[in-house]
Amino acid sequence: MKPLRIGTRGSELALTQTRLVINLLRKAHAELDFEEVILRTHGDIHTAQPMTESDWPVGGFVGTIERALLDENIDIAVHSLKDLPTVPTPGLTVAAIPERALPHDVLVLDRPASLDALSPDWRIGTSSPRRIAQLRQRGLTYASPVRGNVPTRLSMVGKELNGVVLAAAGLERLGLTPKHAIDLPLEDHPCAPGQGALAVQCRESDSELISQLKAVDHPDSRRAVEAERAVLRSLCAGCQTPLGAYARIEGDLIELAAQLFSPDHETVVTERHRGRDSETVGRELAAMLAEALARKEEA
Repeated sequence: MKPLRIGTRGSELALTQTRLVINLLRKAHAELDFEEVILRTHGDIHTAQPMTESDWPVGGFVGTIERALLDENIDIAVHSLKDLPTVPTPGLTVAAIPERALPHDVLVLDRPASLDALSPDWRIGTSSPRRIAQLRQRGLTYASPVRGNVPTRLSMVGKELNGVVLAAAGLERLGLTPKHAIDLPLEDHPCAPGQGALAVQCRESDSELISQLKAVDHPDSRRAVEAERAVLRSLCAGCQTPLGAYARIEGDLIELAAQLFSPDHETVVTERHRGRDSETVGRELAAMLAEALARKEEA
């Protein structure tokens, strides 16, 4: 049997995540073998281009890998789920979402500090409009655009930056424990929809492979992130939208909270909703957010 070709970006984090999925699949299907295929995406090539620029492509971190799947140059792809466009690519399917890792953000600083005693003069690095808006809510008026892999961004702390905001899942998966780190509470800093989750993707015509991949699917994680992404999709939002959403599964209920900022970050609304169907609860919460933001801006 030929090894299954599994496509991935070449960063240390991407490779670690891919190997996590491979290990899960090997436990479920000892007969399977895998070959890693490293691919460079737009985001890997254009490392200096801010994601907020108008010509940043949809799926800037996944497009190359999805094309390789469609062209049958690979059999499986592993993505950070938050990088996937909310509208599925025709011909492809997310066959599995393994159990989600920590979803929250972490503020890594060059000195000890508490969340309620941060200096507005500190240069905090992030290129995420959501994170910038949330930092401004904390009174931090300057956020320096920064891109690069996790070790690169960490290396800037104490040099050109006083701190950076990173996903807790990335730090955990890489085994990194920065000396001065503050967990940002999801209540005030909802994460990017799908943050901390992985997407295992293949061609929707590969029915046998889909069946094999479903062995590593985690239903509660899938329900939660699908609700979060339904908010994003219903608002026609993307990576430039200052939006955070986080869902918890309580029995058969989905508890969903989301935060939406105006484009200038001056106005913010937070809404909560619950329901049993991911798409429905996400769509209804998106409508609540849009209405609440419109009312607040008109007031």
